[in-house]
Amino acid sequence: MKLNLDDDTPEILPISGVERVVRLVTLSGAGIAALLVLIVFGVVSYSVFMRYILGTPITFSDELNGFIVVAMVALGAGEVLVRGEHFGVDLLTERVGPRAQWFVDVWGMTSVILVGAAVLYSAILMVQFSYDFGVYSEGYLGVQMWIPQSFLLLGMVILILAALARIITLLTVRRP
Repeated sequence: MKLNLDDDTPEILPISGVERVVRLVTLSGAGIAALLVLIVFGVVSYSVFMRYILGTPITFSDELNGFIVVAMVALGAGEVLVRGEHFGVDLLTERVGPRAQWFVDVWGMTSVILVGAAVLYSAILMVQFSYDFGVYSEGYLGVQMWIPQSFLLLGMVILILAALARIITLLTVRRP
């Protein structure tokens, strides 16, 4: 759904069947990200309680929360994209006509796919290296690094699927 800022009624834009199916994947990623927000809240609350009430600080909370925040961002990016809430530069795009806006949208989704593919490729190499060589985190958790790194890989797959689905919608349903 894209909001029309000229009045208070939202403008409902049609989407393709592919985008409807991919929306289930992006919603799943966003749901997991929302649960991770609650986990971060719990870890921070526990850490504060232990440090300031019981006087026994825990050592792993910062490292764990860092891993979880990266997972939250990666898993939620696809849903943000399909909602049209990704950051963008509206200075020029708001002044173009519908046909040019369509080209800008296709170019934007193509750019997301290209950047996402580059990050995905790097994530695959990173996870494979960490797994093959048994790399552990240097903090107090001592977790195998391929585990938190895998969330970046999964998030990029979801983001690329979301962008591909949007391109299919733009090419089939929303042609100018």
